Amino acid sequence: MNTNPSTAPMRFADPGVSLYAVAENAIQVVCPACQGRAEVVPWLDGQPRSPYSIRWPRRLACHACGHVRNWPGEAKHATSCWGGPVDPYFRQPLWLRADCCGGQTLWAFNERHLDILEGYVGARLRERGERPGMTMLARLPGWMKSAKHRTEILQVIGRLRASLSR
Repeated sequence: MNTNPSTAPMRFADPGVSLYAVAENAIQVVCPACQGRAEVVPWLDGQPRSPYSIRWPRRLACHACGHVRNWPGEAKHATSCWGGPVDPYFRQPLWLRADCCGGQTLWAFNERHLDILEGYVGARLRERGERPGMTMLARLPGWMKSAKHRTEILQVIGRLRASLSR
C-alpha cells in the first residue's frame, strides 16, 4: 500500500470490520522458541467450523524451527485476551508491532490489519460505516486518529509491512 501521505487516497470509508474479524486468519507472532516469525491460525483438526470464530481452537506454528502449540491445549476453559500488542490466544508478542509517536505502540495482527490501518490513517476524509462506534477503526486511540501523526504512523506501517517479506 501507499505510505506517502501526499499521494494517499483522499477518502476512506470504514469497512465495518471488527478486531475479531481481522484475526480470523493468520496472526503474525514472535516464535517463543526461536524468536522468528510464527503464525497463529484456526485449527479445526477435521471439526466443522463454529459460527463464532473467536472460539475456534488455534495453533501456533513456526515454519523456521517447527515449534507448535495448540490452544486451548490441555486447559479446555482457556480464555482469549484482546486489545494489545500480543496475540489474544497464546499471548505471544505480535510480529507487527513498533514504537510510534513518542512512546505509543503501533500493532497489527496481519497484513490485512495493516492495510485497513494504512487506508484509514492515510486518508484526508474518513467516513464512518453503518455501525458507528462498533468497529475496529472507531475504537482506535486518539493518537492514531490525529492528523499530526499521519506521516510517522504511515512510515512505521511501511517498516512493519517490510518485515513480512523477510
